[in-house]
Amino acid sequence: MVQDIDTLFKVLRKTNRTTGNLKVPSTLAFKMVPTDRGICLTIVDGSGKEVNPGYEFYSGLERSVLKEIARLREQEAFNIDWDEQPSDNQFYLNGKDYLLSLLLSSDCFVDAKGEKIQLAPGDARVRLSIVQRKDQEAQDNNLETSMALWHGPKQLPSLVPVTQTHMLAGNTIYRVKPLGKNYDSLSLFETVLSFDLLEQYLTLFFSNFTNVEVSYSGYTVIKGEPKTTRPALIFENVSQDQSLHLRVSATYPGFSPDFFDNFDMDQIVSINEMEKNIVISPLVHGDISACFHDIQKTLKRHARNLKQDKAIYAQDNFMVIESALARRFITLELSSLLSRYTILGADKLASYKVKYVQPKLNLHLSHGIDFLEGEANLTLDGETFTINDVLKQYQKNAYVRLNDGSSAVINPDYMETLTRIFKKQKSGIKVSFFDLPLVEELIGEKIAKETFNQSRKIFLGFNQLKDSRTRMPAVNATLRGYQKQGFRWLSYLYKHKLGGCLADDMGLGKTIQTIALLASIYPEQKHPTLIVMPKTLLFNWESELKRFAPKLTSGLYYGQTRDIKTMGSQNIILTTYAMVRNDIEQLKEEHFHMVVLDESQNIKNPNSKTSRAVMLLQTDHRFALSGTPIENNMSELYALFRFLNPAMFGTFTDFSKNYLNPIQKNDNKAVAKELKKKIYPFVLRRLKTQVLKDLPDKMEQVLHVDMSRKQAALYHQRRLMYKRAIQEEIQAKGLKKSKLFILQAMGELRQIASIPEIKSDNKIISPKREILMDHVADAVAGKHKVLVFANYLHSLECVSQDMEEAGIHHLVMTGATRDRNHIVEQFQQDDTCQALLMTLKTGGLGLNLTAAEYVFLFDPWWNLAAENQAIDRAHRMGQKNTVFSYRLIARNTIEEKILMLQEKKKELFDSLISSDNASIKQMEEEDIDLLLGE
Repeated sequence: MVQDIDTLFKVLRKTNRTTGNLKVPSTLAFKMVPTDRGICLTIVDGSGKEVNPGYEFYSGLERSVLKEIARLREQEAFNIDWDEQPSDNQFYLNGKDYLLSLLLSSDCFVDAKGEKIQLAPGDARVRLSIVQRKDQEAQDNNLETSMALWHGPKQLPSLVPVTQTHMLAGNTIYRVKPLGKNYDSLSLFETVLSFDLLEQYLTLFFSNFTNVEVSYSGYTVIKGEPKTTRPALIFENVSQDQSLHLRVSATYPGFSPDFFDNFDMDQIVSINEMEKNIVISPLVHGDISACFHDIQKTLKRHARNLKQDKAIYAQDNFMVIESALARRFITLELSSLLSRYTILGADKLASYKVKYVQPKLNLHLSHGIDFLEGEANLTLDGETFTINDVLKQYQKNAYVRLNDGSSAVINPDYMETLTRIFKKQKSGIKVSFFDLPLVEELIGEKIAKETFNQSRKIFLGFNQLKDSRTRMPAVNATLRGYQKQGFRWLSYLYKHKLGGCLADDMGLGKTIQTIALLASIYPEQKHPTLIVMPKTLLFNWESELKRFAPKLTSGLYYGQTRDIKTMGSQNIILTTYAMVRNDIEQLKEEHFHMVVLDESQNIKNPNSKTSRAVMLLQTDHRFALSGTPIENNMSELYALFRFLNPAMFGTFTDFSKNYLNPIQKNDNKAVAKELKKKIYPFVLRRLKTQVLKDLPDKMEQVLHVDMSRKQAALYHQRRLMYKRAIQEEIQAKGLKKSKLFILQAMGELRQIASIPEIKSDNKIISPKREILMDHVADAVAGKHKVLVFANYLHSLECVSQDMEEAGIHHLVMTGATRDRNHIVEQFQQDDTCQALLMTLKTGGLGLNLTAAEYVFLFDPWWNLAAENQAIDRAHRMGQKNTVFSYRLIARNTIEEKILMLQEKKKELFDSLISSDNASIKQMEEEDIDLLLGE
């Protein structure tokens, strides 16, 4: 639609006339000063004096800024603010996004010292940090929270909100993702609190802010499915005239109705201690008005029957119900109410023949194989019922009817615990051995001693392991204190035919602890032990057994010619998950004394062929090793314990009903706590930080890698060719003049052994990559940072590609990298950066990388000192943790021979050979024969 020209001029006409006698400063500056009320913007002239000029006398950005300030002032003139008013030439900048963008484009936007305000490149991040308090002055408030601004790898010294998309630190403005309308309340969340309040705290936090990172004790923040509040019926009290005061509200497990009445929330947070997750879920508020009207409708129906139309007083979500109506309502509707709503305050209903009772459990049990069987009774308010009768009534009515006509209401958590623990028999009940600690909590220590003292002693024995005098086996290693404790734990489980998972942090020696157990069993035991693992660990296990327990016989069940019947004489049989899966029809016919699953997360899917296959293995003892026993969800826990102790959880349907659904869908903290207690004796996990006193500053290990068939064929074809060529070269020119040719030949063999992709146009894939990624994934899952060193750029490119596919955030540094300091700072300070890949030469340039605890050398260097120099990028001043280093060595290649020469002629390699172009004048022909031999 075309507008009339007069309308155009009328709309754009100034409302105020220009005053002719105003003083107009020639230069202006817009000075920003943080105050308690927010960011105060003051207009000053060239001498720093506050002024209030009109925009009409200026042009460009100055005019735009002054005009926008005038517009906003005119707008705010209609708002009454009872706080202290700023002067005419002062203005609060908070939330004024358009004005801020104008100021940032201007050259006269300055801080209190007159220095120009800068806009930082890129985006910054706001992070909420939650840490354990060190002083522990108040045991109840043991968590401390703080807010910080991060720009790249740097944490900035202060955080001052300007708008929801801009933060001020020093004299620099930083862009952030929108924080939400309450952005200026961030400082309110810097406090101390107890762990019990953490879910409520985070629920309020994420209901007020968006796009804020959270750092808390290794927990991962994930998004959850929408959660819906449940109506709660709260019996406030019964007055002297027996009127019932009732309130309808909303509730959610772990949160009181008062919390929902007092705060406005659109997100709800649950802390999953089992999986170490902070789960943020959209909150859907259930319609409590529908519940209120439903209750009101039911009351009116009963009121008509009593002819008491005025027996109800209702306002908002509150009701007062007169005595006779309240009695009828409670008597006839209690079952329906308990099944439909969360009921609070039932203990106040005694005058209506409703009793909130504390049950007393009585047991008479005898031992079975995996279960204890017998009778169980509950005493409720002096009356005795069989537990099956109580459970039947509870499941039907949600209460138990007493002889005097009263309704006994029992804590729902208690009843659900009984439902999980006691299984109905034709006559009586049965209780799993694994639930006995929970049963003892219900009946007390004295009765437990009388009822199942023999089984009880087994559980108590776990607490006495630290002081036990278990005889240590003969192994070629000095076990550290925590490793001796791990051996005692494994031995105790073995003695009582119980399965367990050794879940120590990566690098703490799960293998040597298991070998110690094997050394205590063999050679006396005649049946073999089967150890199942990923193929990448097969030859490392073989090497470790020969190193630490050479008296034990072992063999590999692997390859084309495998035959389990020929391996019965071995103490230890090493195989892979793929072999078990493919050959389960033969393996399930064998009887093994023990089955050990290394990297047991390989059976995490209970429905996978691998998981089903290991369940068919016949064995007397079952153990698992894993640094990450639960990677994603609780079904993995079920798969693990279905193997270790099949009687613990029953079917997956039972596990889902009893544990998985209540914990994951309903956030039931009582059930989570119960599950944790149930599995606690059978999982031993120590972190590096817990055993640092037992560890040296630096631990080194060699990871042996078997070449693939195509790689081995290429390697040996080139090895034979170069062996003949070098012999001819030396005969013709002598050793000294042949050194360049020799080094070129050895360099190509090293490439084929380590990264055959270079010589095969990426058609042959290095098996080292799979082994490296297995170990890196374990380290990253344990919240550790890693360094990876390689000699060849192509190695770094391939490893970087593997990390991208695995979703591991990493950085790469080579000789061509310019801004190395920025990369180092980002790796050191950015928690989201998990790995740094470098060439070995780059790693020897004085870098400080103490954030890393795990170092991987993809291929060996000629000079052992050069390798150690790279490792010492992490193992140096400022490193608070033990550094674990791993060398990946291709078996039956020049890499193994380099290790042998390093030991044989350590001084030679330390002093002479520091690069591929180093002098080899002291290397003899027999050394070259060793390097090129089979």
